[in-house]
Amino acid sequence: MKNALIQKLIIGVLLFFLTQNGFSQSIDKFVDKTITVDGLNIPTDLKQPYFPKDMFPEVDMDWIQTYNGTRAETKIKEGTYDEFVVNWYSKHLHAMKEPLLFNRKVDKEVYRFTWLRTFDKPMTFRFEKRNNRYILYFKVLNGAGGYEPGEIETERLKILSEKEWIEFTQLITKAKFWKMSLGRASFGTDGSEWIMEGATQSKYRVVTVQSPNNGNFYDACNYLISLSDLNISKKKKY
Repeated sequence: MKNALIQKLIIGVLLFFLTQNGFSQSIDKFVDKTITVDGLNIPTDLKQPYFPKDMFPEVDMDWIQTYNGTRAETKIKEGTYDEFVVNWYSKHLHAMKEPLLFNRKVDKEVYRFTWLRTFDKPMTFRFEKRNNRYILYFKVLNGAGGYEPGEIETERLKILSEKEWIEFTQLITKAKFWKMSLGRASFGTDGSEWIMEGATQSKYRVVTVQSPNNGNFYDACNYLISLSDLNISKKKKY
C-alpha cells in the first residue's frame, strides 16, 4: 500500500512538471483546423480566442508572511480556464487584425509581445524568422489597453538582421520563457499586461506578466520596443 502511494505521488509530480515545462506546449496539441481564418490566418469570428485554454488556467494567489515581509504565492487551479483574461487580450488582438499563432504548424519561428497598458494605446510587436529573413511587425491602436481597443493607428514592418534576432533570442533564453509559469496572477487593477507568445515548428507557449519594470523578461519585451520606430518615453514603459 505504501509503495503504491509513493508511486502515485511520483507520477503526479512528474505530470505536473511536464505540464508546466514542456509537454503542454507541444504545438501538435493545439493545432485546430476547424477554426475559421482568412488567408493571413486572422480569425473571421470575433469571438475566437487567441490562445489555447490550457495556457490560461485560473490562478489563486495568497500573501505569505515571511521573516522579512510578505510575498505572493500563486497556485494554478487545475482544469480551469480564465475566460475573462483570454477574452480581454483577444479583443485587442482582434482589433489589431493579428494572426493566430497556435492553430496550425508554421515553417518559421515567431515571438509576439502584446502590450496592454491600462490608460495608453495598445501595441503589439511580432518578430519572425523564416529561413534567413528577420522581420519585425508592429502595430498601435488608438484606444486604451484597459478599456476599448479602438482601431489601428500605426502598422509598420522593419527588416532586421540576424544579429538582432540572436540578441533577442538570447534575452528570451535568459528569461527562461519556455519554462515560465502559466496563468495570470492578479496583484491589482491598473497597470499593464505584458503578454509574450512564442511559436516554432514544434511548440507554442504564451505567458503574461503584470507591470514588470526590470528583469530578463522585461528586457526581452523592451528590446522589441527598441527595435521599432516608436518613440516611447521611459515614463510610459510601465
